[in-house]
Amino acid sequence: MADSEGHRAVSRALHALELAAASKDGITLGELAHQMGAAKSSLHPLLKALVFRGYLTYDGSRYRTGPSIGALAAVDSPSIVPIAQPFMDDLVRQFDETVMLGRVVGETLIYLHNVESNQVVRYSPPRVRPPSDHPSSIEKLYLAQRDDEQIDLYIGEHIHPSKQEGLRAEIIEARATGVAFNHGDTFPDLSAVASGIVVGKSLAACLAIGGPSRRIESRLDELASATTYAANSIAKLLLR
Repeated sequence: MADSEGHRAVSRALHALELAAASKDGITLGELAHQMGAAKSSLHPLLKALVFRGYLTYDGSRYRTGPSIGALAAVDSPSIVPIAQPFMDDLVRQFDETVMLGRVVGETLIYLHNVESNQVVRYSPPRVRPPSDHPSSIEKLYLAQRDDEQIDLYIGEHIHPSKQEGLRAEIIEARATGVAFNHGDTFPDLSAVASGIVVGKSLAACLAIGGPSRRIESRLDELASATTYAANSIAKLLLR
């Protein structure tokens, strides 16, 4: 029982940290409670501890990431965005669809950078996407990095029983190919193709192209090939 409570507390603390990091203007206790489906009273001591350790700051109304986050990030590799930018621009010029660079932190998808299509009808991704029962193409690639037990836990917690076997099959395919698809899974009439940027054995981020299904579905092979080439090129530059 104690282990279960401890695991829940750690998961909530990390989720709160992820949401605060993804919020441009900070986030209130009420907003955190709503997005996490948790009581304010259970979140408040966790947030207080994160503020004490410097992972969050609190100005009396909103929580934001604190200096301890930067200290941890300093030991990581240089930002991937400047390296990916030219390749993202090239993909937009080639296909005129929205190109996204995303990373899953915990169970939250954060878009690090987007270059939007010039077309009137286009996909404009949010800054952050919490876990749901409709994993995106990028989220499927991150799920493919997990072991079978972790995948079963995720699917059991987030995915409707009627969709579980289909998602497992997609994860197995993504594991083998390094490419994942979204055929209107996340939003109606939105399709996407994603490829992983693999550095060593780790998934540094994912590159995706998304837009209206009527335009994307007819070019899946072409989009997958171009996205994979760009993702592999970015990975090679990150290794230098």
